Amino acid sequence: MIVMVDLNFNKEFIEKDLLMEKRRALLLDLQVYMEQGTLKKGFSRGFFQYLNELSFKMLQGGEDYYALFLGDTLREIDFNLPFPTATLLKGSKIHFLFNPVTFLFLEEREAVAMIKHEILHILLKHHGRERILKNTYRKLAINLAMDIAVNQYINHLPSFVERISSVNMRFDLNLKTNETLEFYTEEIHQAILAQPKAVEELLDQGKVNYEEVHDRWVESEEEDSDEVQDKLKSTLLLAGRNGIPDEILRIVRGQLKGDIPWTAVLKKAMRTLPKGKKKTVTRVNRRQPERLDLRGELRNHVPDITVAIDISGSIGDASMNEFLKEILTLSRAYSESIRILECDNEVRRDYKIRSLQDMKPLLKRRGGTKFSPVFEHIRQENLRQTLLIYFTDGLGEEKLGLRPMHHKTIWVVKGERLSLKEPHGEVVYLKGKKEEKEAVSGIQVMRALLHDWAR
Repeated sequence: MIVMVDLNFNKEFIEKDLLMEKRRALLLDLQVYMEQGTLKKGFSRGFFQYLNELSFKMLQGGEDYYALFLGDTLREIDFNLPFPTATLLKGSKIHFLFNPVTFLFLEEREAVAMIKHEILHILLKHHGRERILKNTYRKLAINLAMDIAVNQYINHLPSFVERISSVNMRFDLNLKTNETLEFYTEEIHQAILAQPKAVEELLDQGKVNYEEVHDRWVESEEEDSDEVQDKLKSTLLLAGRNGIPDEILRIVRGQLKGDIPWTAVLKKAMRTLPKGKKKTVTRVNRRQPERLDLRGELRNHVPDITVAIDISGSIGDASMNEFLKEILTLSRAYSESIRILECDNEVRRDYKIRSLQDMKPLLKRRGGTKFSPVFEHIRQENLRQTLLIYFTDGLGEEKLGLRPMHHKTIWVVKGERLSLKEPHGEVVYLKGKKEEKEAVSGIQVMRALLHDWAR
């Protein structure tokens, strides 16, 4: 009998076994250290080799975003760390700290989960937001809120890590997923004040002191500093070169909700903008009705969409952020490709996207605004059936140089008025409401994820 061996499976098993052996050897060194107070020479080198091998396994297992992010940090050992991992933002470096005493006791997938945990803290700008919250709320409430805010997106977490379910049960709450950090903090803070006994039980459980888990963060510098921003941007671009994980896109997209109900807008447009025809088995072929093997045709009411983005010098960051939120919402409501036009006093670029990740970095902002070049471009490209969605601050011509030949225009204006006396379309004004901190942070993260396209 010939036994067939799966070489790939065998290789994976050997590599996993070697990783476990490396971890076991480091744990034996730790045991000596804890009993005698002497750390074996070469332990640090061995620990960082273990991290490298763990990172390599992440690359092989499709976790390359997190592996590449970790690889662009300065890794350090801290035996006094109250949690297995922590991160610091210092100038042009991201410091990733590990406590071997707790980290090495984690199984492989738990260790990966803790690495993700720290990276998501950075992506959601928790270091800076924690500074603001601690002026008002108890540190325990903030720490729990920050952890459940990121842990809801991570699988295979260690048992000692707090989750939404455990916090709900402990404090008799009904917290849901996809809420803001500030909301979680407020709710948990009030529950802590009302239930001091639950707090005692949490702090006396002997696993993790949640009053201290993020104490090292005080050493981080301000996230708004140029050095920190440049480092975060470069690390995000490196990590995302092979794509962005779904959970990160869900985090950001879940926080950014536009003002315009695009699903209803598109549903209305579909009734008036036929786009050619589509094949169907529910109707016979009109030319050859006896041929049941030939499919008939129906009108396809999925509209072509063209999005024009005003990149003129008068567009500020706040307006561009509003445009981004609406385009995010639009991309979720529309499954077909979208044509993107970047324009100021002329059309600077024309390309198509199938998803938001296809967005290119926006060209540098230039001079004044003219609306007519977009309509001229649409005529030249014969986009008669397109639905044009034009994002602008409204400052441009008073009259178009030509009458639009395409079917419909929706002007999305972030400003007081549209300068056109005859817009030849529907005008929607974006509200000037104050953005929540979570949404602002999400926009900044998405900007970096999309190659800083809004700059």
